[in-house]
Amino acid sequence: MKILKKIEKFIFESAAWKLILVVFAISLFKTGIWYIPNFDASQAMAQNPFANPFSNPDAHYIFWSWLGPFIAWAIGARSSLAFFILHFSFSLAFSLMFIKIVFSMFPDNVARSSLILFSILPVSATAYFWVSSDSITLFLMILSFAYPQYALVTFFSGIALGMQHFEQGFFAAGGLLFAVFLSKKSDERLGFSVKFCALLFLGVALGKLILIGLFKYFAIEVNSGRIHWLREHLHFLLNQFFFHPHYAIWSVFGLGWLAALRYTDWGRKTVPFFITLSGLCLLLPVSDDPTRVLAVVTFPLVAVYWLFNGNFLNKISKIEISLVFLIWAIMPWGWVWQGTPKWSVFPYDVAYLLHGLFGWFDVPANLAFWPF
Repeated sequence: MKILKKIEKFIFESAAWKLILVVFAISLFKTGIWYIPNFDASQAMAQNPFANPFSNPDAHYIFWSWLGPFIAWAIGARSSLAFFILHFSFSLAFSLMFIKIVFSMFPDNVARSSLILFSILPVSATAYFWVSSDSITLFLMILSFAYPQYALVTFFSGIALGMQHFEQGFFAAGGLLFAVFLSKKSDERLGFSVKFCALLFLGVALGKLILIGLFKYFAIEVNSGRIHWLREHLHFLLNQFFFHPHYAIWSVFGLGWLAALRYTDWGRKTVPFFITLSGLCLLLPVSDDPTRVLAVVTFPLVAVYWLFNGNFLNKISKIEISLVFLIWAIMPWGWVWQGTPKWSVFPYDVAYLLHGLFGWFDVPANLAFWPF
């Protein structure tokens, strides 16, 4: 198709800043920008992160994502707008840090291929669709990859990750450590060592211990958090996944599953990746928002084996990259929450702006759930 040749020329021959802006514009149109429905609960923590504001024990899991509200409290970002801007800034920082890494790590053409693969994965837009604690979580993950030569950066990124979202950090770093250890046994050459992964994982564990110590020191009463919530809602979660598994599994990677199929061309060397991915996918039945959870916890694994893997990227042709970019550009946003596929929030962004400027559209008082 002639259109593929034109797309290929644009992706690999246009100025890098033009490609980045176009990719971001398409992503914005496909996905939109909103915030997680329980965002106000995290904001309540920012008023005083040294006291648990939740009387409902089912909400205590939110308190364990402590670092973000603490940062907001420390810098005075406690209003709704300031709290949103703070987290949205981390979403932008996550994207910009990824771009910086690939364009400094690889030759120009390879970096562009990595950028397109990143863009088709739900993780690239999850922190925009739901600006949330994930914005900080993903930034901390990408920060650990930015300076792998500095062990302290990796270790302290892990500590911060453990204080921000221990469970996601535990499975993400633990899965990566397991996969890279197996790959070393098969002589697979990766850009990140077992030592790097171990430092990140240990940092996450230490971050959790520090958080437990802080809660005890300040006499903050909080239950086990996500373990408690999971125990109370397990039947509901298993039931909703049993009746809606297909879209949930697809939405983990979306078009990225094509990259997974392409990766199988490397035969036995891909076994550590797919074993680890299969293990992480066991979280799907116990996740209320499976797309978000799996997008985040699989990101380090995908980053090391696909996005930061020059051997893999070099073997993907320009026409393959152009084709997947075209399909991504015309496909709707795919997202699953409570077993139900969701859609782009971009029309709601536009409606909200038009309501504010001209009074058009009826906007509900509870904006958090409006698009969903």
